[in-house]
Amino acid sequence: MLLSLSVQAQFFVTPTDSIHETIYADSTISIFQIELVNETTDSLNLTWKLIEEEVTEGWDYNLCDLGECYVGVPNSAEMQAFASGEAGFLKMLVNPLSIEGYGFWHFWVYPTGDEDNFVNLYFSIDASGTYGVLDVERETLVYPNPASNQIFISTNDLQSVQLFSLNGSLISELKSQSGVFDISAYQPGIYFLVLQNASGITTRKLVIE
Repeated sequence: MLLSLSVQAQFFVTPTDSIHETIYADSTISIFQIELVNETTDSLNLTWKLIEEEVTEGWDYNLCDLGECYVGVPNSAEMQAFASGEAGFLKMLVNPLSIEGYGFWHFWVYPTGDEDNFVNLYFSIDASGTYGVLDVERETLVYPNPASNQIFISTNDLQSVQLFSLNGSLISELKSQSGVFDISAYQPGIYFLVLQNASGITTRKLVIE
C-alpha cells in the first residue's frame, strides 16, 4: 500500500485499503469496514469522496462513516473529528436481496482541505449462489412502511423478528401480538428487520416516522 508521506504522517489504513469479498446472493446484511487511524497528536478531520460506483440494479446498500449513516452512497462528506490514536472508518452495508451480481465502490479519503493528499479505498463485493431459502422473499409482507406506531408482518410460520440499526447493530428482538409489532418506542429513522420463518431468513428495510 503506497501512501504519500504527508498522509501517512497523519493516518494509516487498516486492515487493508481494498476489500474483495464474495457473499451469497440471498444472504442478509453483510458489513465491510476499513478503518483510518489518527497518527497525529491532535484531533483529525477526514473527508471522503466517491470516485466510482458500479452496482447491480436492485441491490440494497448503504454507507456509514464515523458520525453518520447514509441512504445509499452520497458523493462526499466529512467525518466526525476523532482524537489521536482513535479511528475513523468507512463501512459498507450490502444486501443483494437474492440478486446475483457485483458491487464496486472506489473512494478517496484525505485530510479535510487537503484533497491532493488522498488515499484510495476500494470495496468489491460479488454475490453468487444461494443458501436455498429464496422462497422466504416471496412469502413475507411488512406493512405499513413507513410506519410510526405499529407494523404488521404477514408470513408463514414466523419464528423471529430482529430490529437492526442502519450501521448493523442489533437493537431489539421484536415480539408480536397476533402478527402486530409495536414500534412506538423507537426513534424516527431507517432500520432493518431480519425475519426468520420456516423457509429461511430475509431482510426488510423499515422506515419509522
